[in-house]
Amino acid sequence: MTYIKRIERVALAVPNLEEAKKFFEQWFDAKFHAEENIEDMGIRYRPFEVGESLMELLEPTREDSPVAKFLKHNGGPGVHHITYEVDDLDEAIAELERRGGRIAYRHTYGEGVTFEGKVWREAFVHPKDSFGVLIHLAEKKPAQP
Repeated sequence: MTYIKRIERVALAVPNLEEAKKFFEQWFDAKFHAEENIEDMGIRYRPFEVGESLMELLEPTREDSPVAKFLKHNGGPGVHHITYEVDDLDEAIAELERRGGRIAYRHTYGEGVTFEGKVWREAFVHPKDSFGVLIHLAEKKPAQP
């Protein structure tokens, strides 16, 4: 039984969102979606499509944000995480743990917080456990009106 639906997106940490946006538009005909902010994590982000694939740019809005720490630790931009979409986050975590995996962090957003018109539930596998890549498990459900 697989509990992963698909690779949902690849997220890139960048120091300047506008500069990176221009690059992906010019070189790869990227089609950008609306910019959004994740206040509690100190991040602004911009999802975009390249062909049939989804990616996103992450820019820190505070020095203590995970993306600011990533940029400092890595000496610049790069792949911040890979998002795997799951149908049910709790079931996915239970299956991952049955297989010997472990979750480093779960993130819960406040009541009514949505991104891209969806309510997200998230968990992360630490890069130390996944060959240097932060793995993001995401359950996305339509926001209720």
